[in-house]
Amino acid sequence: MTSQPRALQLSDAIAKRLTDPAAIPGSLPGRPWWRQSLAHGAPGIALLHIERAAAGLAPWRPAQDWLSYLCSGPVTTGRDSFLFYGAPAVAHALACAARYQPAWYQRALDRLDRQIALDAIGRVSRAHARMDSGQLPDLAEFDIIRGLTGIGAYLLRRDSGGAAMNDILGYLVRLTESVTEEGDTLAGWWTPTGPSGQISDQFPGGHGNLGMAHVVPAELQCLSGCT
Repeated sequence: MTSQPRALQLSDAIAKRLTDPAAIPGSLPGRPWWRQSLAHGAPGIALLHIERAAAGLAPWRPAQDWLSYLCSGPVTTGRDSFLFYGAPAVAHALACAARYQPAWYQRALDRLDRQIALDAIGRVSRAHARMDSGQLPDLAEFDIIRGLTGIGAYLLRRDSGGAAMNDILGYLVRLTESVTEEGDTLAGWWTPTGPSGQISDQFPGGHGNLGMAHVVPAELQCLSGCT
């Protein structure tokens, strides 16, 4: 037996256990954070059912049920939303479904896209104000997971020529400019914390992160997507 049938068998087993959002045991389905978390919650389960339905391995009903569950309550926007949580995470699942069933999800997706774009423009404005003041950035300002690079990755698919995407690209270019901190010349993405986002004795004076989920590689990917 090849690895592909085993993978399909595992996918089948997981999908069957997670067919109905109302049947998930425990208190997780009642928690707003779980409904909106791509990393730990329902959007990832919705993606499983979407791809299975698109591949003809299952009916669309489970995907529809999970997407309805994602949209069954308030969706977090603004400063507390990012690629893996809140409006962008929910919108990502809807966008994947809309590739195959646009009539079902386009209206909700359009509303989320407008809000995500407005939030992005506001975040860029605050980032430029931070730069103007000479302060160093937090990781959450710019990285893929929580920051503007992640929002840019979403907008590249949804509105690559829009005002929000243009603002993000301008911000990312400016982020490459060096800054001076206490007489030292530092990269524009140098943060005063450790990789965890917290002040750390192991990183006195902060650090410049080169990981794929954070700055230079991720930023280059985002910029190259618009060339």
